[in-house]
Amino acid sequence: MANGKTICTVCNYIFDEALGEPRQAISPRVKFDDLPESWQCPECGSSKDMFQPCSCVAYSVYEHTCVRPNRERAVALPTSSVRQLVAEQPALAAVLEQYSIEYCHGTKATLQEACNEKGIAVEAVVEKLLAAERQEPSPPEPDWTKVSLRELAEYIVASYHQPLRKELPRLVELAEKVAKFHGKKHPEMIQLLDVLKSFRQELELHMEKEELILFPAISGIEAGGSPKAFGCRGGVEHPIEVMKQEHGDADEAITRMRRLTNNYTPPSDACNTFNVLLYSLAKLELEMQQHVQKENNILFPRALALPKSQAVRV
Repeated sequence: MANGKTICTVCNYIFDEALGEPRQAISPRVKFDDLPESWQCPECGSSKDMFQPCSCVAYSVYEHTCVRPNRERAVALPTSSVRQLVAEQPALAAVLEQYSIEYCHGTKATLQEACNEKGIAVEAVVEKLLAAERQEPSPPEPDWTKVSLRELAEYIVASYHQPLRKELPRLVELAEKVAKFHGKKHPEMIQLLDVLKSFRQELELHMEKEELILFPAISGIEAGGSPKAFGCRGGVEHPIEVMKQEHGDADEAITRMRRLTNNYTPPSDACNTFNVLLYSLAKLELEMQQHVQKENNILFPRALALPKSQAVRV
């Protein structure tokens, strides 16, 4: 490209060879064509093939996108209506909840007013809101079919179990509010609350069994440790079978919640809390799919394929 600039056709980020990309430790004068094929847009995570030559003028190193710079957004956020922020971007609700900032039931406060009332520095909240808006892509995952089973189990605990232990109580609290204020007109939300409470209880117990019993056993077998008994059936076959059955139960619960919410579609009279709940449930379903896929399709088959000499016996 003549001017050394390419633009992301998804988010309008510009890669300028004269500037490089400090956030990715890419030095100035590195050519776009020389970036690895695995390189992704730092703004939206799009791949290289989503870029095309750009004729835009150069931007400073902290402003090389064609969209409004973050600093302008940072100036605007404090005077924005808290309720409107969440109405436009439900993902921001989780940040406000960390500070117990109300965003529903008729609140008219701006972010600055809400922070003043709570005695919170608005700058700290703005920083977290901007981070949530950026939704920076996660780094590429390794090939889980090749790393050790211990590493995969540790990843599952850190990336799925621990976040779930924080998210499930939050979801139940949101569902309780929605059932309380909308249950008369939307009785399905009372049913949803019951399903979600049961889902939380069973999933928390499920994760505990994996972390305290099954995952350590799999890691021990892989390392050639001392055999460990698992009931009258021996081996890890039986506990793995139980975990897979429980995964099926969790999937059934999620399917019920999706049906009760009409595929997470908010009704016309939904308040912000209602919208945030449905957004969060849809996100939960996606993450559970990724979570279970790693266990059912990678971790468990690999554990069962370990040499018989290393199998757990009674």
